[in-house]
Amino acid sequence: MKYCLLIICFFAFFISPLVSSAQDKTREVLNFNTNWAFHRGDVKGAENISFDDKDWSAVSIPHVMRIEKKHNGGNNVYQGIGWYRRYFRLPAACMHKRITLCFDGVQMNSVIYLNGKKIKEHAGGYMGFVADISDAVSFDKDNVLAVWVSNTDDPQTPPGKPQSKLDFNYFGGIYRNVSLVITNQLFISHPLEADKTAGGGVFVTYPAVSKSAADARIKTNIINTGNTPVSTTLVSRLVDKNGMVVADAVSHETIEHGSDKDFQQTLTVSHPQLWHPDHPYLYKLISLVYKDNTVIDSLITYTGIRNLSFRADGFYLNGDKLYLRGANRHQAYEYIGDAAADRMQYLDAAQLKRGGFNAVRAAHYPQSPAFLDACDSLGLLVIECEPGWQFFSKDSLFTERTYRDIREMIRRDRNHPSVFLWETSLNESPTPEAWMQKAVQVAYAEMPGHQMFVADDFNGRSKKYYDVSYKVINEDGSDPMPSQPFLTREWGDTWMADVAKENSLRAGRMFTEKGLINQCILRQNALNGETSEAAGGYWDHGGLDANTRIGGYFVWSYNDYTRGSDPVTAFSGVVDLDRYEKFGYYQLKAMQDAHNPAYGPMVYIAGYNNQPSLDSAIMVFSNCDAVRLYRNNKLLGEITRQQNAGTAPFVAAKGGSPFFLFHTGKYEAGTLKAVGLMYGHTSCIHTVNTPLPPDHLEIIIPSCTTPPLADGSDMTPFYVKVCDKNGTLVSNKSAGQSYAINISVSGAGALIGGNIPAAGISLQQTEGGIAYGIIRHSSAAGKIIIHAGGKGFTPATKTITTVAATIAYVADGTHPHWIDEHKKTTAIYYADTTAADHHLPEIKLSDKEIIITPATHPENIQQIIDNNTATGWIAGSSNFPLSITIDLKDQYHINDSRIVWGKDSDWYIYSIAVSANGQDWITAKSAERASGQDYKPVSLNQANVRYVRFLITGIQPESSKVAVREIQLYGQLQLKK
Repeated sequence: MKYCLLIICFFAFFISPLVSSAQDKTREVLNFNTNWAFHRGDVKGAENISFDDKDWSAVSIPHVMRIEKKHNGGNNVYQGIGWYRRYFRLPAACMHKRITLCFDGVQMNSVIYLNGKKIKEHAGGYMGFVADISDAVSFDKDNVLAVWVSNTDDPQTPPGKPQSKLDFNYFGGIYRNVSLVITNQLFISHPLEADKTAGGGVFVTYPAVSKSAADARIKTNIINTGNTPVSTTLVSRLVDKNGMVVADAVSHETIEHGSDKDFQQTLTVSHPQLWHPDHPYLYKLISLVYKDNTVIDSLITYTGIRNLSFRADGFYLNGDKLYLRGANRHQAYEYIGDAAADRMQYLDAAQLKRGGFNAVRAAHYPQSPAFLDACDSLGLLVIECEPGWQFFSKDSLFTERTYRDIREMIRRDRNHPSVFLWETSLNESPTPEAWMQKAVQVAYAEMPGHQMFVADDFNGRSKKYYDVSYKVINEDGSDPMPSQPFLTREWGDTWMADVAKENSLRAGRMFTEKGLINQCILRQNALNGETSEAAGGYWDHGGLDANTRIGGYFVWSYNDYTRGSDPVTAFSGVVDLDRYEKFGYYQLKAMQDAHNPAYGPMVYIAGYNNQPSLDSAIMVFSNCDAVRLYRNNKLLGEITRQQNAGTAPFVAAKGGSPFFLFHTGKYEAGTLKAVGLMYGHTSCIHTVNTPLPPDHLEIIIPSCTTPPLADGSDMTPFYVKVCDKNGTLVSNKSAGQSYAINISVSGAGALIGGNIPAAGISLQQTEGGIAYGIIRHSSAAGKIIIHAGGKGFTPATKTITTVAATIAYVADGTHPHWIDEHKKTTAIYYADTTAADHHLPEIKLSDKEIIITPATHPENIQQIIDNNTATGWIAGSSNFPLSITIDLKDQYHINDSRIVWGKDSDWYIYSIAVSANGQDWITAKSAERASGQDYKPVSLNQANVRYVRFLITGIQPESSKVAVREIQLYGQLQLKK
C-alpha cells in the first residue's frame, strides 16, 4: 500500500536494520518480504509456535502458491490452501510503540496468527489490509507469524464467480508487498485501518484549480493511543521537484487519550505545475506531527494537481479536451501469476506509455499500489475497478463486501492523480437498480466534491446514477442520451475467435505474421466505425473514432492472459503474456501525435518478410508526415500522411494514423526499410530482414530506470531470442514452429520455476522464436549470470549486476534452515485441460427443422444450426417469452446441449425442455440466468427425445435483443424397436 511503501522520515538519517534506536525516530517502515517459509496444502496446527516447519520451503514475497505453466487456462491453476510462516525479532526499544503489519494483497482469503493467537481475518484478494500486532508481539525474543491463505472459490467474496467460469484466474498467495510499520502512540492513521468515511490517513483534494493558482484541501487523521491527552501540531508542506516549499500550513489541536482528530487545512499554490499524461508533475506533501516541539510522526504523500471534467463531447483535463487512448490490463504474468515485484509493475506501465497509450483500465479489480505509483510518475490515467465479472449475488455478505470494496479502493487510491474514474460497478453483471444506487452513494460519500466520477455500462437502470457511461449507443447507431458523457471500455476483441486460423482479433506469436497482421486490419476497421463483427467491429463499441462525441476508448487488451473458463489462452493483447510486443502494439502507438514530445515520431514495419504469400503488400505503422519504403536499397514508394488519411478517414480525423500499405506487386526476400519523414527529413527508421537459418541465441533484458535491487524480492524478466547469423530474430515461417531452449541462472539470483521440469521453464519451447524467464534476486548484491543454449545454436550468456538495497528489514528470528523453493528438486503435476470436453457425438442439426415463436426474422433462423459460430440470428424484437424449438425428426438420447450466445456481455434467463411427441414436455434444465460467455455444454441426459425447446424469458441489459450464434446437441440416435 502506498502508505506503507512511501512513508519515510522527514529528517535525513539511515534506518537501522535491527531497529535498535527506534526511540530516536518518528516512523519506521520495514521490509517484511524476505525470510518466509511456505507449505502448499493445509496442515493442522501450523499457526502454533512449536509447529515443526523444517521441511517447508524458503520463499520471498511477492509469492504465488504454485508456479504455473505459461498456458494454464481451463481451471488449471492451483486452488487450495497454503501456509506461510515468518520468524522475526523486535528490540525492547519498540515495547511502547504501535506496531502494525501492512499486507498489500493476499489472494483470496486469509487468517493472520501471531505466536499462536489469531490476529485478523480478511476476505478478498485485491485490497490490502492492516493488522495491529502491538499487544501480541514479544520483544528481544522470537515471534512466529503464520498466515493461512485460501484461493478456493468463495461466492461471498467478490468477484464471487467460480474460477472454472471466470474470465481470469485466482492465482493464490501473499502476492503483493508486506511491510511492518512502527510508530509512536501519536500517529497518522492508515486509511484502511481507520475505517472512516472520507477520512483516515491523509486525504488531499483540489477544489479549485487553474494555471494561476490552485487550492489544496488536506484532511489528516491523527490518533492518540496513549494514556494522556496530547497537545498536537500538524505541519503540512507541499514541496516541488526542486525541494522548494511552495505552500504550507500549521494547525494545533489537543487530542484526548484513546481518541483521534481530523485536521482540516487549506493551502494555496501559485502558478502550479499541473499533472497531465504529457507532463505528469508530482509534488510531495510532507506531513509532520509534533508533540512538545518534537516530530513524533511523519508521512510523505505524492500528489498531482489537476482538474477533471466529463462533458457530452468528451473528457477534459485542466480545462483542455483530451482524447483517451487506453488499454485494459490484467495483472497476471507468465509462470508467477499475479505475484510480480514492483519492478515488473513499473515495466508494464512504462511499456503502456511507450506504446502510445495515455490511459489504462485496471480490469477487473484494484491493482498493485506500485503499478498506480508508476502511472502517477509516467503519466497514465487510470480507471479503477471494483472486483467483479459477470456475477451478482443477493447474499447479504456478498453485497456488503461489494460496498466495502468501493470504500476501500477509494480510501487507498484517492490521492493518486492518475486515477480519474471509478468503476463502482460489477463488470457485465446483472446488478439491480437498488444496488447501483447504493454503490454510487458509497462512492460519493468517500470523495465529496466535484472530482468524483463513477462509471458503468449504459442501460435503463444505470443511466440514473452514473456520471460516465460505457457504450452509449443504440443498435441502429443512434444516440439514446446525447447529453451523457461516454467511453468505450472494451473493443478490439471477439470472444469466439479461433487464434489458430489467424484470421481474427486474437493473434498469437506461436503462429505466423498472418494472424498478427489480420488483427491489425480488423482493429483499424473497428476504430474507423465498422459495426460488422465479421469485419472487426461491434455495434455497441459506440463507433470509436467515427463518433464525434466519444471521450475515448480502451482496447481489449494490453496483455494476453489465461482464464479459468477456457483452456485456450486469450490472445487478445497487443503484447504477449510475457509482454513481448505484437504488431498491434505499434499500430496503436501510431495513434499519438508525432509532435507530442511525450511520444514523438515512430515508424514500424508489420511483418517479418518471410511469407511470400503475404509480403507483397507491406503494412507500415507511422505517425510521421510521410513514409518511404525501401526493399534491398531500392525505393518502393512514398506515401504522405495526407494521402493515406482516406484509407480510414475517421481515424485520421481523430488525430490518429491509419496504417500505410505499400503494394509492391511481388515478394522479394532481403531487407525492408521504412523511413518516417517529418518536415521532409528523416526522423525515424525501422528495418526488417528476412530471417536466415537459426545460428545463435541472444538474451535481452527490458530496460528500467532503476537498477536491479538485491533485496530478496525484486525480479528481472528476460527474453531469449533465436537469431540468424546477422542477429535477426528467426520468427515463425509456419504455425507452431518452435525450438527447444535450455535456460539456467546462477549467482545472486534464481530462475523462478527453473527447478520444476513440468512447468516448461528451464527447458522450454520458443514461441515466435522467443523464450522467456523471470529471475528472483537474492538479498546479497552481486552478479547474476543467465545462460541459454540449445541444439545447433551458439549459446548466449548475460550478466546482471544487482546493487545493495538501502531499505531496512525486519530482523530474522531463529528457525530451521529451509531450502530455497527455486533450488529444491520439485516435481509438480499439472492437469491437462487442453483437450476438448468429452461428449457423445455431436448431432448434425443442419438438416433438422427449427421453429421460433413468436416468428421474428425467421429467414435467418437456420444460421443457429449451421455449425458456424461466425454466423447467427438476432431477434427482431424483445418480446418474451421467446422459444426456439428443434425437431430432430427421430428419437435421440440427448446427453448435452450447448448454446453459443450472440453477445458476450448480455445475460439471458432461459430453460430447456424436451418432448417425445411435441405435446408432453419434460423440463431438462430449469430456468436460470446465464451470461453470454457461459457457452460450456450443460448436461441434459434425456432419452426418447424428438423435440428440444429453448425458452428464453428475459435479457439484460434491457436494450439488447436475443442473439444466438449456434445451438449444438450431443447424443446418439436411438434404435427403433
